[in-house]
Amino acid sequence: MENINVDLNAYKTFYLVAKYKSFTKASQELFISQPAVTQTIKKLEDQLNIELFKRLPNGTIAITPAGEVVYYYAEKIFNLASANKAVIEKAKDASFEIINIGVPAHIGAFFLSKYLKKFNDKYPNIKFNIINKKSDEMITMLKKRELDVVIDTNMNELEDDLLTTMKILDLHSCFVCGEKYKFLANNKTIGIKELLNYPLILPGETTSNRKMIDYYFKEKGIVLSPLFEVNSSSISKQLIIEGLGIGWMIKEFVKEDIEKQILYELNVNFENILTPVSLAFNKKFNHNIIKEFIKVFKQNEN
Repeated sequence: MENINVDLNAYKTFYLVAKYKSFTKASQELFISQPAVTQTIKKLEDQLNIELFKRLPNGTIAITPAGEVVYYYAEKIFNLASANKAVIEKAKDASFEIINIGVPAHIGAFFLSKYLKKFNDKYPNIKFNIINKKSDEMITMLKKRELDVVIDTNMNELEDDLLTTMKILDLHSCFVCGEKYKFLANNKTIGIKELLNYPLILPGETTSNRKMIDYYFKEKGIVLSPLFEVNSSSISKQLIIEGLGIGWMIKEFVKEDIEKQILYELNVNFENILTPVSLAFNKKFNHNIIKEFIKVFKQNEN
């Protein structure tokens, strides 16, 4: 890789021009002439081989997408009082060393690995950093560019000026029990109201999955009152195995447990509630390597 000397003065000049969207204001703050500012920006563009600003017909300037990337890191440079040539490599949109992915455990456990393998086969040198946090926290991190993509359920209404989403697949749902309530699994069909005779384990009241469940049952004239409300699928599964109740789970998450007869699927008389899974990413900060990563999901094989 070619060594590039980082000129902090050039990045400071760029940072101020981008901040004020004005060569004049930048020159005033730097106490240098406007032609000197223009010359510095031109030299930096030549060095990076990218265009940082667009000159508009009305005489104003607009930062380019590549310029936004440089600005993001230039700001960090001055906050940290340090520079790193990785900034330039990322800004050139030519190489990306790591992809930061936000995904809930109950999705990543059964779903993500096969797509990571497909991508890794093509780009073996790209590293992955996988984060598991609450949905709203991961979206905030995505908007702050601390994550590159977020894979989560029910993100249909997330579209805005900054983020966009792409649906990947639908997950299926089921009611399951452990050994204690195994006798229920032997029944041909269990009525919805019959479920109310047993302790229920459901997602937390504020989760998107719980809202879908409540909406479905309210349409049937039923208000659910679960014994346990749990936001973690792993904890819910363990409570069900221990016999503390009958639980609603994403079927793909407990498929192996059902096959091993650790859990038992109940034949409940209700329509399958589908949970859409989408991939969200930042419109304005989208490297070529991220686009390649997204393509893996576009070629999804259900």
